[in-house]
Amino acid sequence: MADGKPPARIAILDSGINCGHPHIAGMGEVVVGPTIDRDGRALEDAEATDALGHGTAVAAAILDLAPGSILYSVKIFTDRLDCPFEHVLTGLEHAMRWEPDLLNLSLGTALPSYQQALEELLRAGLDRGVRMVAPASLSGLPSYPGVLAGVDAVIDDPSRARDAPVRQRRGDREYWFASPYPRDLPGLPRARNLSGISLATANVTGSLARQR
Repeated sequence: MADGKPPARIAILDSGINCGHPHIAGMGEVVVGPTIDRDGRALEDAEATDALGHGTAVAAAILDLAPGSILYSVKIFTDRLDCPFEHVLTGLEHAMRWEPDLLNLSLGTALPSYQQALEELLRAGLDRGVRMVAPASLSGLPSYPGVLAGVDAVIDDPSRARDAPVRQRRGDREYWFASPYPRDLPGLPRARNLSGISLATANVTGSLARQR
């Protein structure tokens, strides 16, 4: 890095990352981690592909704000943006072993039955210096792990600039308020771009990586 600091290490649990995409290639390094298949197995020899584009959009938003970062891709979505939450837990276990500085989890669950497992993973990550970024809510419901203490919980705020999320107190805890929009795509109106809490989470992750 030009400033002498080592690059940020960021784990992304999503649909994979297309390393050849013009918003990815040359912007940072992508380390291909496991793919969690339909049976919940972690396949370590998987290819760096992204059939859905979601993980690539998240990665591009992060690299746009924190170029030069090292991304560790754990693929939990293959043919749709949905999987059993047990697969997310398996992905988190593998991501924690890599010991990233930041872990971007642009998803969650409203089911409190996963709270204990997530708290254990979160504690293990915090002990290793891992900072987890996740949505505070999804579809109007509190979302785990975002609701857990120690997580950088995100709320989407269209009034914020992409590079200027702000941390503010609401009720008994602090949240990040962040733009839900991706990096600017020339020639496309912003309203047509992929947007939402997933990108707000990525924008917080990228901003935190840049500030290290």
